[in-house]
Parts: sequence; structure tokens; C-alpha cells
Amino acid sequence: MVFWLHGLGADCHDFGPIVNFLNLPDFEFILPNAPIRPITLNNGMTMRGWYDIKSLDFKTIDLKGLEESRMMIEQLIHQSLGSKINQPKIFMAGFSQGAALSLYINEFSNIQFDGIIALSGYLPKKNELKIISCPIIAIHGQHDDIINKNIAKDSYQLLKDNENFEFHDYPMGHEVIEDEINLIKNFLLENS
Repeated sequence: MVFWLHGLGADCHDFGPIVNFLNLPDFEFILPNAPIRPITLNNGMTMRGWYDIKSLDFKTIDLKGLEESRMMIEQLIHQSLGSKINQPKIFMAGFSQGAALSLYINEFSNIQFDGIIALSGYLPKKNELKIISCPIIAIHGQHDDIINKNIAKDSYQLLKDNENFEFHDYPMGHEVIEDEINLIKNFLLENS
């Protein structure tokens, strides 16, 4: 079961084509919508966002928004698992802001995940008390002009103690490319 979180201003339909391209019929993909909220970076304009973003240096963290979205996704996970006789493996995946929230949920949730996929994202906060041991793959564009690769890499230094953490970069911008999709597919198959 893969919970896939979209990026800022997008919606649950953005990654439907990629899910189809992955061609993993044995996996259930759940693509929720973020709530609509004002985003400071965009002059307070309302749009779908998992939390507020104040600037592209990502130094100011909207912990209230992150926590609200964490609780919302945890509730969705529990609801989705409630009717399952055999408990499936649980993966979090996300793009950009959805990637940051996926990493945040993994750190601050009591749910044991089987893998995290962070595409063009960053780690918004580090929980010093929790050792994250599930497999994590982070993929970033070398030419990303929304979330600078160095900001992402610096945030991921906090995960260096996790032997199951992988970082990959590609000559791309703030996007998803076919090579990346193949890497995601292999990651899911290897950890299922």
C-alpha cells in the first residue's frame, strides 16, 4: 500500500499517470488531496498545501501545518488498513512538499513504514529521539530551481546514520523523469 502525496498547488490527480506507468498491479496506491490553505510564499493565495511555506530557503518550518497533515494522513492510513485481513506493507511517497511531509511523518509517527520515497523534497525537521531504520530513497534534480539540490542534501545529512538511506540525483529540474520512475519501481519491488 503506497500513500503518495502531491506537491504544493497540485492535487491527487497529478501522479495518476506515474502510478499507471509504474505498472505494479499488486500494489494499492492511495493519492490524497492536501487541504486548501493560504501559502505565505505565494502572497497568501489559497491553494492545496500540506503546510505553509514562507520562503524558498525552507528555514522557517510550519510545524502546526506539518502536524495537522501528519494526523490527517495517519488517520487515512488507519482507515485504509482497518478493513484489511492481512496487513500490507506500508510505503510513503511524495513529491516536493509531499516528499517533505512523507519524511516528517516517518520520523514523528508511531506507524512502522516499509519504505519512504522522497522526490524533489527535503527533510523539514529531525527527531533526535527516533532512529529511522526503514529504507528511504531520496531523488533530486541537479537543476531544481524550486528546492535547491544543496538545501535537500544538507537536510538529508541528518539521515546519514540510517544505513538504508539512498540519495540519487539526475540532470533534471523540479520534475519526475522516466529513469526516476524505474528507480521507484525497483525500490518498491525490492522492499515489498
